[in-house]
Amino acid sequence: MNGELVKLGDLIEPAPVELAGQSSHPVLSMTMHRGLVEQGDKFKKRVASADTSSYKVVRRGQLVVGFPIDEGVLSFQTLYPAAIVSPAYGIWNLKSDNICRRYLERYLRSPRALAYYSSKLRGTTARRRSLPQDVFKKLPVPIFPFEKQEYVADILDAMDELRAKRREALGLLDDLSEAIFIAMFGNPVANEKGWPIGRIGDIIESARYGTSEKADEHGDLPVLRMGNITTRGRIDLSDLKYLPRESLNDRYLVYPGDVLFNRTNSPDLVGKTAVYRSGEPLAYAGYLIRVRMRAENHPEYLSAFLNSRYGKAILRNMCKSIIGMANINAQELKRIPIPVPPVDLQRDFARRVEEVEQVRTLQEKDLAYLDELFNALQTRAFVGHLWQN
Repeated sequence: MNGELVKLGDLIEPAPVELAGQSSHPVLSMTMHRGLVEQGDKFKKRVASADTSSYKVVRRGQLVVGFPIDEGVLSFQTLYPAAIVSPAYGIWNLKSDNICRRYLERYLRSPRALAYYSSKLRGTTARRRSLPQDVFKKLPVPIFPFEKQEYVADILDAMDELRAKRREALGLLDDLSEAIFIAMFGNPVANEKGWPIGRIGDIIESARYGTSEKADEHGDLPVLRMGNITTRGRIDLSDLKYLPRESLNDRYLVYPGDVLFNRTNSPDLVGKTAVYRSGEPLAYAGYLIRVRMRAENHPEYLSAFLNSRYGKAILRNMCKSIIGMANINAQELKRIPIPVPPVDLQRDFARRVEEVEQVRTLQEKDLAYLDELFNALQTRAFVGHLWQN
């Protein structure tokens, strides 16, 4: 049972534009995983300008389409009778009562629909490419009886809730690592435990910039770039570029136990720090500083200090911003004051971090499995294979 294929334009139509004007409504933003949320939930603060008169009013039950659409940035508004969203978003009305909104949203965010958007996007700037309305309306949508649509939506909603809980658990592990740091070492600014105060340069062996050679997809040695350092203090190897191995000497290689520091980025991202824990040495790019510790100090302690809210405050206050980019050079990094607790305590902290990372690895594997299962269910759902004929 494959369902009847209809064009999306037979199911939805552009809503008349209703501007906020002087009215007061909740401000909503779009997220990839949770759809529309209150703006404060996404950014921890309001980021809309004080003047929201040009924002669009979106009524309960209307579809909001953001960008980049090929990442599934769209959602039905279900939170309020009326709210407002960015003027850049598109708003659509449902034309038929025989369509389950949850089913349609699931399909519009399915791999099949995302592939359609990706193949039809127009424009040259990656995350600003757009999908014309007439092309969007030509998307083929499989339609089943209403009760089957609800059945599909219920199953996919339940599986997505499991994935959301796993992502939440991973986020709590990030909080746990910082809580362990504060419990063991105290507030680095107040230094209530009375540790000796040194400078980062006192506890490290070297701080070197990475290679300036341009990496691409054709070499054999992976190159870590600033995008590979996450805001939560880890190294993400999912998007790598490469250089020929013979073109680099040891000066530009990072080994297990080295700390990578993102020296140049936007002001809120400069100073991202992570310990390289993998086995094989990799190259690292010029926007990163490779910090190699003295034997009597531990890299996990330095990384946790720089990634703590106190360390980030220090970095924000000291970085220089030039045309929207901030910079902290190696000499400035080495001058940062840092409490220096006993090495045995640093090692005990590193052991606890390793235990947290082991739990994280298991959680990430579980999430990867749930993602695979969710995608498989979507594939079956939209061709009618989740129920008997």
